[in-house]
This record gives sequence, structure tokens and C-alpha cells, in this order.
Amino acid sequence: MYNFGKQIATFHEDHVRLTNAQRANMRNRRQTNLERIDKGLEELDKPAVIETINQGGYAQKTMTQPPEADQESRYDIDLGVVFEEEDAAGPRTTRGWVRDAIARKATNLKNAPETKKKCVRVIYADGYQCDFPVFRRRWTESGWSYELSSGDEWIVSAPRSMNTWIDQQVSVTSPETSGSYQLRRVIRMGKFFAKIHANRLNRKFPSGLVATALFIEAYVVIDGRDDEAFRETLRAISCRSKYSPVYANGVQVSDDKDIDRIDRLIVEAKTSLEELDKLDDDDATESDARKAWKKVFRHSFFDAVVKETANSVFAPLEKKSVLGGLGLAAPFVASQAAAALSDGERAERMESAVRARNESGGGGKPWSH
Repeated sequence: MYNFGKQIATFHEDHVRLTNAQRANMRNRRQTNLERIDKGLEELDKPAVIETINQGGYAQKTMTQPPEADQESRYDIDLGVVFEEEDAAGPRTTRGWVRDAIARKATNLKNAPETKKKCVRVIYADGYQCDFPVFRRRWTESGWSYELSSGDEWIVSAPRSMNTWIDQQVSVTSPETSGSYQLRRVIRMGKFFAKIHANRLNRKFPSGLVATALFIEAYVVIDGRDDEAFRETLRAISCRSKYSPVYANGVQVSDDKDIDRIDRLIVEAKTSLEELDKLDDDDATESDARKAWKKVFRHSFFDAVVKETANSVFAPLEKKSVLGGLGLAAPFVASQAAAALSDGERAERMESAVRARNESGGGGKPWSH
């Protein structure tokens, strides 16, 4: 496969992974919502939240930027709120406390907070969504035991175990031993891929934990080549059945509504492979790679010239030297680069160019060949 790994790494870092500013924004949103809940519960004379639990992509470090064509798409934040068992009421009533507390303090909501089966959902006017799963806890001989408010029941839950499982999968399965892990990068690119095509087709694709678990399941390790690892992960997804349940940490996280969503992901994976497999041709070029990856990620990044060389004064001469093609360099750009060289370096460059031209058997004029 044509090696496009460096460019895919740059694309992931600049356009897929959350920027430092975006991550700071997420932290601020989390804190703002927690303060709203605390103050709202106090004003409503309800028991206080005694613990919060980060969940979802924020906690698992798999959140992504929005697609280029959908900059207003929602960011999802999952923040579990925990009450002491003796303070909590029934499951539905306790979720109602949280809903009312948010509604009392938040002024920029797109719609009123909504009580879902397992959480309170809030969609804000500026384009982000918060889910607040509601838990109660009690102390046992083995430590804190948690129960999740689900419908009209409290069900045993281990809210931090999913984060731990994902962290373990990332660190154990990736080829790296520390730092940035390939599997986490593949998960982010996979979730980004699903967002792009969901927006393009205006149809739902796997998201959240289901998407994360799918890309963990399908992950193919290729050390040092994120481009090839992502392609082969798509291939594994293209071969799975849409009816096969998706598991995470031994728990089934998909249900009937996910069958069609998974099918759409499978179809887009197959379509993308038709383009990416063309890069196995020995004659494949960087231009071919950009065109293929553009069809996968639908991003203008792949229209551009390689950005890594933009700051190098030597890049224009290396890209357009007398050894390439017609033996001509772009005079204006080359002169700018040459101006940064010392007299001795310019003389050495000139002598090398002359030697190369003479050894090639031709002059500096294209019609002389």
C-alpha cells in the first residue's frame, strides 16, 4: 500500500483529535453543568450529589472534532451523578430531581431537559449535548457499590469499569508501550469516519460506545502505519455481519436499532476499501493517495500539498530539482530558498546541479533530450 502514514498522522492530529482548546472547552462545560446541578438541587431543597463519574468519549479520550461539512454537529458529554443510597428516592423521581435542577439554572437550552430511560438529556443551543446518568451508591465490605437509575429500577452497575476496559484494550493491543496509542487513534478516526458519512447521507451510524467497541473488535495492528492499520480495520468491519451483537467488557452494548446503523457502516467501509485498495498498485503516487483518502474522509486536507514541507527552505529545491522531470526548478520559489543559504552552500548546490546535469547526458533545456 502506498505509504501515506505521515499524512494520515497529521490529519488525525489536526482535524480528528480534539485540540487543546476544545478539550479545555469540554472541561469547562463539564464543570458548568455540575455547578448547575448542585445549585439547582440546593434551591429545590433536594439531596446533594456526592460524586460525579466521567463517562463516554470524554473520559475515554476518543472524542473527535466535527466533520468539516458539519461544524455545528453536537459534542456529547456524559457525566454520571451519584447520590447516597439513603438520600435517593425512586429511580424515576431521582432523575426528575436532576432534570429540574438543570432546567432551573440553565438558560441557553435548545429544548427543555428530557428524562430518558437511563439519564437526563440536555441539548444546548450552541450545539452540544449532555447526558447525565443517575446513580446511587452504598458502602460494602468490598468498597462502593453503584446502582444505575434505569426506568423504574435501580440496576447494579460498575460505571468506571468500561473506561478501565477501554484503557486496557488500548494499551495492551496497540504496538506502542506508552504515550500515544495506535488503537485510540484508529477509534477516533473510525468515529470520525462514521460521523462524516452519517452527515453526508443524513442517516444514523453507530456512535458512542457501540462505535468504539466495533473498532476495538475490528482493530488490525500495523506498527508505524496508521493508514494501513485503519484500512485493514475497515476491511474487518466490512466482513462482519450486521446482525452480530457488539460487546464491550463482556456486555452487549448494541440492540435492534443498531442493526441498520452497523449495516451502513459496513457498506461505507466496503466503498472506501475499493478506493484504498487501488493504492496497492506499484505505480500509485501521492496524488492517487490523496484522491483515495479524500473519498474516505471527505476533507479538504487531502486537496493540499504536503504541509510538512511548507516551512522548510529546502523543500522547493528538493521537490523541483534539476534531477526531476524536465530538469527545471520554479525560479521564484527556488531563489527565495537559495537566499537563505550561505555563499558556500549556494556554490555547493550549483556544483552538484551541474554534475547531475552532465551525468544525465543532457543540458538544461528540455528539448535537448
